[in-house]
Amino acid sequence: MSRGFITQSDFWEKEGDSPILKFNLNDWLQNHVGEATAHAQTWITSLGLEPSKMDFDDTPLKAEGARIFRADANRTFRSEPNREIMIKLLSFSQLKFGDYQQSLGYVAGVLLIFFDPATVTKMLTVLNDSPRYLTGYWRGEATAVAVDGYVCFNLLRQPIKDKMMQLGLLPETYVQKWFAGICIHHLPYKLLFPFLDNFFKFGNKYLFQFYLAFFDEFEQDIMSAKSNPEANMLIRFESAPEPRLEKVVHAALESRYVDVIAKVNLFQARCDAFEQNLSRRMSSANEGMWARRDDDITFSDEED
Repeated sequence: MSRGFITQSDFWEKEGDSPILKFNLNDWLQNHVGEATAHAQTWITSLGLEPSKMDFDDTPLKAEGARIFRADANRTFRSEPNREIMIKLLSFSQLKFGDYQQSLGYVAGVLLIFFDPATVTKMLTVLNDSPRYLTGYWRGEATAVAVDGYVCFNLLRQPIKDKMMQLGLLPETYVQKWFAGICIHHLPYKLLFPFLDNFFKFGNKYLFQFYLAFFDEFEQDIMSAKSNPEANMLIRFESAPEPRLEKVVHAALESRYVDVIAKVNLFQARCDAFEQNLSRRMSSANEGMWARRDDDITFSDEED
C-alpha cells in the first residue's frame, strides 16, 4: 500500500498546482490514481526492493543544510510539511552519496508522491549505485551522463549528426534531463509512467534505446529545423506532438534498438566518448584553477 504524499487527505488541495505536477496534463493523475500507483509498484519490484515497513521519523532537520535543498524542495512541492520531508531526504542522500545534483531532486519528488521517504531512500540508493541505472549521473559535475550522451550521439546516422552539430545540439545540453532526470520534467504524465516502467525494468539501456528511437522518429523535423531554438523546442518535447512521443516510448523496446545497444561495448564506447569530446575540455578548465592572478597576490609586508 502506498504511504506516499498522494494518500494525504488534502493532497490535491495542497499540491494540485505544485511544480512536480506541471506535466500532469488534463489531470491525468487525479483520474488515474489507482493505475499510477500500480505503475509505481512495478518500479520498486524492478529494483528488487520491498517498501519499508518502519515508522519513519518525519521531524524536520534542525539545520536545513545546503540552501539548494530548500530551493529544490520549494520548486517541487507547495505544502511546507512535504517540503521539509524532501529537504531531509535530499540532505540524507547528499550525505550518503557524497554529492548532489538537481536531477536527483526531480526523481525524489515523483517517488515521494507514491512512497514514504525511507522507501524512497532505498530506491534512490539502487538508482545511484547500481551500474544498471544512473551511476555517476547525479554528481555536481555530471560527466558520466554527458559521456553516455555522446555514446548515443555516436550511434546516430549521418546526415543528422552533422545537422545537430551545426545547430549546436551537443548531447550535454539535453541528455541531463532525458537521462539523469529520466524525463520527469519533459514528458506528460500519461507517457511518463510507461516510460518509467520501461526504465526501471531495463535500466539505462532503455534510455539509450529511447534516444535512438526519438531521433529516428523526429529525424526529418531536426533536418528541417532552421535554428537552435526551434530544434531545442522539439528536444524539450515542447513542439513534439504527444502521439509521436508515445510512439517513441513504445518503439524504444523494439528489437532494432535493443539489438543495436546490446552490441555496443559500453566500456570502450564510454572511454572513446570521453577522450574524443570531454577530456581536453575538462582538463583545460581544471588546469585554469592554477593560473596565477597577479591582482590577487598579497605580500607579507603590505599594510592592511
